[in-house]
Formats: sequence, C-alpha cells, structure tokens
Amino acid sequence: MKTIIKKVVSCLLTVAMVLSMFSFSVFAEDQTEDPETAAVWGGQSGEVCGDENGEYTIGVVIHTTTDYLCSKLKAYTDYLGKSFGVKFTYYIIENFADETYLAGIENLCAQGVDGIITTNFSGTAVLQGLKICEDNGVYMGVGWSQIDDEIKDQVYASDYFVGGAYESEVQAGKDIVESLIDAGCKNIAPIGYEPGITCHDRRWQGMMEAFEEHPEIKKAGEYRGLEFTKAVEDYLAADDTIDGIAITLLGIEYCTEPIKSAGREGEVKIAFVDLSETCGEALASGTTVCAIGGQYVDIVFPFIMMYNALNGTPLEKTEVPVNFITCKTAEEFENFETYLNNDGVYCWTAEELEDVIVKYNPDASADTLLEMGANYSTEDTMQRHGA
Repeated sequence: MKTIIKKVVSCLLTVAMVLSMFSFSVFAEDQTEDPETAAVWGGQSGEVCGDENGEYTIGVVIHTTTDYLCSKLKAYTDYLGKSFGVKFTYYIIENFADETYLAGIENLCAQGVDGIITTNFSGTAVLQGLKICEDNGVYMGVGWSQIDDEIKDQVYASDYFVGGAYESEVQAGKDIVESLIDAGCKNIAPIGYEPGITCHDRRWQGMMEAFEEHPEIKKAGEYRGLEFTKAVEDYLAADDTIDGIAITLLGIEYCTEPIKSAGREGEVKIAFVDLSETCGEALASGTTVCAIGGQYVDIVFPFIMMYNALNGTPLEKTEVPVNFITCKTAEEFENFETYLNNDGVYCWTAEELEDVIVKYNPDASADTLLEMGANYSTEDTMQRHGA
C-alpha cells in the first residue's frame, strides 16, 4: 500500500510541475480513459494503440498523429504492437522546444512506461532526457534525428539508450535543389524551418551545399522561420525572375496558393521534403518536380532495438541511417502509395522483422538493421513482397 501511495504522489507531483510550466494539447482518438492515464494527463487521455494488454508499454513523443506522415507512423506502431504484444501510448508535443520534449519524457515515465521513443529530439538536451529515463528505469530510443557527435559517447555509455535512426537529410536538401536545376530553374528561393531541429538544419545544409556546387544558379535569398507562406509571397513580390522554390518541409501546402496569387502558375516549380496525398497530382501537373519522404519506417529501428533490450537480449547500439523515398514522377508516387503507404501495407512485415529479434532469431544483429535502412526503397519493397 505504501508503494502504491508513493507512486500516486509521484505522479501527481509530476503533473503539477508540468502543468505549472507548460500548456499542451493532446488529441485523443476515441480512446477509453483508464484511471492512471486520467491522473497523469490531467483528465485528457493520451492516444493509445497496439496491444492494450501488451507485455510492454512504449511511449512515443511526437508532434502529431494526424498528418500524412505521422498517421502512417502511428498505424505502423499499432501493427507492430499487435504483432509483438506491445502497447504504445503517444505524447503529443505542441512545439519543438527542449523543455517540451523533457516534459513529455517526464510525463510518460510517470505513467509507468517501459520505454520511450522520441522523434526529432535534438541537441544536448538528449542527455537530460536520458537522465530522466535512467532515474525511472526506462529505455530510450531516438527517431528522425541523429545524436550530436559531442555527446555521442555519453549517450552510448548509458545502459538505457538503445539506439535510434535518422534519414539522409543532407542529401535530401541537395536533391531538392538539384532537381529544380535539372528542371531548368535558374533562380531558386530556399525556405527552411527555423534553426534548432537537426533534421531541418541538415536539409538546409544540403541545400546550401547544392548552391555552392552550382555557382551558375542564382540563390534568390535565404529564409528560415515559421511564416512559410509569407516567405513565398515576399520572394515572388521581390523578384519576378524566381522560377524555383526549394523548401525543407511540405511545399505544396505553403507554395501553391502564393504562386497562384502572384499569377506565376506554370512558371515557378517547387521541390520539397515530406509527402502528402496531393503529391501525385502536383507531380503529374509539373508544378512539383521532386517530393521526398516516406520516413514513417524510421519507427521500426528504435522499436526493434528497444524490444530486444526489454527482452534482455539487446543488440549492439547503433543509429541506423535510413533512405528517403524520392518521387519525381506521378508513377513513382503512385508506387510508393500502393506498396508502402496504403492502409495495411508496410515496408517490413512482422514476419520479416522477426529476423532482427533475438527472441525469434538467436543470430539477430544490428548489422541487419543497417542493411535494411540502406536498402529501403519502393523497388526493394516491391521485390520482397512479390509485386
């Protein structure tokens, strides 16, 4: 009884601290609220998927579960959880500040999760998040972001860090600029998310490298911030020779209307990172010359490493570089949707993933995970699944 009281008090203290410092939104999806979740979330239930009665519970810190990318990531965890007896609970962050991530980790630890996968968690704050996990005996994995070199040794030294995954962000940034060049653009406007998120910082780095490697191409300026639509409007108003826009996030949403309003339809092409339902139409029309994404599969790698660790059979710690899916034609996007992104379709089935779980394969190795990340493509998936 004393132990139970201590746990309840600990949870309430954590909630009081979090609510006094931060306000946040949690988007529920018709989930039944249990008493423990209600206490920790202050009456608002977190999103839950996978096996409700799973042997393990893994928390996921992420910015949404409703857009094209993140809804697929959540669907994959639902599939993985039901396949391997794991319950997933989501903590939805409202911004990318270090304090917001740390609050999410504190909150999930207070719920009693066994592990936490946090996406886009960058910089030295990872050490603070890991310390919270260590204090609570909770494993931590990182997705969509690479551990900074300056803290890598410290992070890897922790018994509670299992590993992570990240995408070829620098190459993606180069590819979107070079795709515009290949399409004949001569004056390209770069737009990036505000500095501080590793994945976007590296996409921006790749874009700048592409400009350096192509001095014959004019760089219309530089914008990094949060007012993406206004940035497009300002670019087009200032320079009527701009014929390309490269953006580190979903470009259709922010670029299409300003281009139309400026009367530049058919004159200004766009290329971007992150896919959406409308990419096929945009690629077919020629408005978009390159769309890069498909990174929902990232969740597989920290999950597999965490699941092995929870079973007492950890793999060698590693961070897996994962390919992006690059679509330059409507057909390529259609194949991506058909073989990788439609409902119930995933890059690696549960049966395939058993090969990297020691419980099923005593010879399972992190090297196989590295090969999976390197081979990830629509073509590889089609070949493996007999398309």
